Amino acid sequence: MNKSMKQLTQFAACAIAALSVVACSSEDSAQQDNAKQNTAKGVATFDGSQPGNDTRALTRTTATYTLGGDAKVFWSSADKIFVQDDASTFHQSNAANLYNPSNKAKAIFSLASGSFTLNNREVRYTGENGTDANTVTIATTQTQTTANDFSHLGTSGDCGTATATGSNGNYTFTLNHKASYLCFVPRCMNTDLGPNIKLTKIKVTADQPIAGKYDFSTGSLTQKAGETYSNTVTLNTSDFSLNTTTSSLATNGAYMVVAPGTYNFTITYTIKDPTTNVEGDIVKTVASYNCQEGKINDITANLTPKDYSNEFAKNYYMWDAQTNYWSGHNWKDSDPWQPVAPNQPNNNYPKPGDPRYKSTVAEYNGTTPTPYTATQSCANLPTVNAMLWFAMKGDPHWDDSLWSLMGHLGKGGMWIKKRAKIISDEGISSQIFDEKYPDPDNSNVLTDWRYKTTWPWTKFENHNISSVSTLNAVSDYFFLPTIGFYDNAQLYSIGVKGLYWSSTSSPWYSSGGYALGVQEEMTVVAPSYRTWGFQVQPALFQ
Repeated sequence: MNKSMKQLTQFAACAIAALSVVACSSEDSAQQDNAKQNTAKGVATFDGSQPGNDTRALTRTTATYTLGGDAKVFWSSADKIFVQDDASTFHQSNAANLYNPSNKAKAIFSLASGSFTLNNREVRYTGENGTDANTVTIATTQTQTTANDFSHLGTSGDCGTATATGSNGNYTFTLNHKASYLCFVPRCMNTDLGPNIKLTKIKVTADQPIAGKYDFSTGSLTQKAGETYSNTVTLNTSDFSLNTTTSSLATNGAYMVVAPGTYNFTITYTIKDPTTNVEGDIVKTVASYNCQEGKINDITANLTPKDYSNEFAKNYYMWDAQTNYWSGHNWKDSDPWQPVAPNQPNNNYPKPGDPRYKSTVAEYNGTTPTPYTATQSCANLPTVNAMLWFAMKGDPHWDDSLWSLMGHLGKGGMWIKKRAKIISDEGISSQIFDEKYPDPDNSNVLTDWRYKTTWPWTKFENHNISSVSTLNAVSDYFFLPTIGFYDNAQLYSIGVKGLYWSSTSSPWYSSGGYALGVQEEMTVVAPSYRTWGFQVQPALFQ
């Protein structure tokens, strides 16, 4: 065996990914000498640097990256490379020996076997956990724990090739990266909501495979016969902040490895409000997106759900109260009392004598049923009969989409036919709509439920709920979000129930008023305590 075969062979790479060349400093040179001294005497060294062209290549943890600009990247101490010896056999190196732990742009890789005397030796990097020079696995599930951090890419499918130049154990090489990389920088334009929500994951679905076990024997990623490939990659993020109205890498820059190609992407962003415990998806699409080898592809997204604060925040009322539940102290007033999320109790709820307190007119005394129509805040709301038409004949469609209210995330609501559409479809008059609804025990009997002293509870529950995906004529429907209610100053059922007062009091239920309720599994009309803070929304039911 010749001397060179007995020697440990050592490679060093200065891996700097940028649009422009980043030079190695004098400090790096000193560290290089120290690194060489840590190997056996007489072994060869290989030095390299990333080219200064538009490759924007990546390895592990980022030091700097600007959107649409340069990236400076580093080796990981766990990285290994494969090197082709004189006999064209690939050998795996030992783990990287970093020049300088505080500046990982350079590393030395040593090999304990193989003969390396010839020029132009092929180098391959197949990922931090790579065990085969000819195989690269792009993971279908990737995880990033810190914003604007490339460090997970080595375990997610990052790969590259190089031609090492030199001879007799003295070589240099420049690594050219062969995967493609997506950089996500979402934002939230609602400055009340942004500080309170987090990005938990990003799922990318393409119209062709983007992940799996690829053949790398040619130095490019190609599909293997007999392997199963995925059109989807999910990137789990560690509750990245969305408290930014602009694209900000420092706030939530998230990176994903995919196979090169041109794709139509469906991108699902999952966001969560830890306070309300509401979590849901916002879906975006990107068409004909060209993901080239070694390139970072920036993808921005506006993750701002529909906000209902203006329409709903000040419209919680006790039944037919003179003013709203938090009048003078709503969430945007100078002295707010209004809880904006669950589990925020206080003692400032409406009490007797307060204009915010319920109407006590014609409350049932236990003997004489007395119907009463609201005259104050609930005066212009639908009657209980109209609410029954909405709930039972309104063809409800559940919509699980996200929305926001008072700086917090909510989810879900019901689409219901508009008044005019129900009247037309049912062949009834406007007067009947307001004054009668069929008796569930005899549909031929039209009954004025304002005067009934019994209530067929479950028979006024509609469980025939369709999905919003089947709703075609949206213009014929209106939306009722599940924005909860107040009781004793606490906010309940955000994202679970939406409760909307009618103009009708219960003629038999003590201190009761009729309300329409919506939740995922049903719409319902029932009497409720007048002291509960439900929505007053006359315009919605027109």
